[in-house]
Amino acid sequence: MKKILSLLCFAGLSLAGTAQLNKEQQQVKKTFFDFLKFYQRHETAFNSFRVYTGTGKENGPPYKIRWKEVERYFSFLRKNVPYTGEAYIRSERDFFNYCDSSFKADPLEEIPVGFDYDRWAGGQESIEYTIQWYSSPGNKYEVLISGNKAVLRIGAALEAGTKEEERSWSIVPFVKEKGKWKMAGNIYPEESPEN
Repeated sequence: MKKILSLLCFAGLSLAGTAQLNKEQQQVKKTFFDFLKFYQRHETAFNSFRVYTGTGKENGPPYKIRWKEVERYFSFLRKNVPYTGEAYIRSERDFFNYCDSSFKADPLEEIPVGFDYDRWAGGQESIEYTIQWYSSPGNKYEVLISGNKAVLRIGAALEAGTKEEERSWSIVPFVKEKGKWKMAGNIYPEESPEN
């Protein structure tokens, strides 16, 4: 009897780990990938906003946030990007405030904090590579929904010899606004429990 119960528990856990996403979870995942494809088609528009500037020689440090340009960027998001909403804009505003305070704290820093990678796609690679990376057949996807908030977890494909517990994860926060799932922030690495 113990063997049967153990086998049933193991089978249940195995199925839970590989279970298909339900319809709502699929919508969250789809929203993220639709955003990446939208970003790919409109990358020039996203990158046209010069939200910071260097006030030193040759546009170098010290840097500062250009708040009027930030507001233009927010207008662009509200008008043109259906995958983001007000929670995303609040997250971006917090990000720009953080960058601005970093610029003030270290006015001689050569690299503008927060702008040394592609913030929207979460890396330093091209968007084409990024889409391939996040849609790899070896990836694992989990969507955790709690009320009107959700988190998409993307576990990177494992290399040969790598254990499941060594899988690296990235997360994308979501919020339901006006009945639709919207990104509430950009993708970023999930912190491991030891950090």
